[in-house]
Amino acid sequence: MFQNMRLMSLTALFAALFVIAMPSAMANDYGNQVVDKFSRGFVNTLTGWVELPKNVVNTSKKDNIGLGLTVGLLKGVAHSVGRTVVGAVELVTFFIPNEQVVAPRYAWDFSKETTYGSP
Repeated sequence: MFQNMRLMSLTALFAALFVIAMPSAMANDYGNQVVDKFSRGFVNTLTGWVELPKNVVNTSKKDNIGLGLTVGLLKGVAHSVGRTVVGAVELVTFFIPNEQVVAPRYAWDFSKETTYGSP
C-alpha cells in the first residue's frame, strides 16, 4: 500500500514538473536558459564563500575597518549561505528556467551589493 502511494506521489510530482516546464520548453531559447541556469547554479554553489571576504572588504571601504570586521563579517556569512543555497536550488531545478534570483550574477563582482529577487 505504501509503495503504491509512493509511486503515485512520484508520478504526480513528475507530472506537475512536466506541466510547469512545458511552456518554457516551447520557447526557442529553452536550451540557452537551461544551460545558463545550470552554470549559474554550479558556479554559485561552489563560490558562495567569496561573499565573506567581499562583504568584509566592501563594508570596510564604505564605513571603516571595525564595521568591516564585524558587520561585514556577519553580512558575508549571511550572503555566503544565501548564495550557496540559491545556487544549489538552481542547480537542482535547472530544467525549469527562470530569472536569476541573486544579483550580481556571480560573487566575485565586488562592485555591487548582493541582492535577492528578480532584477
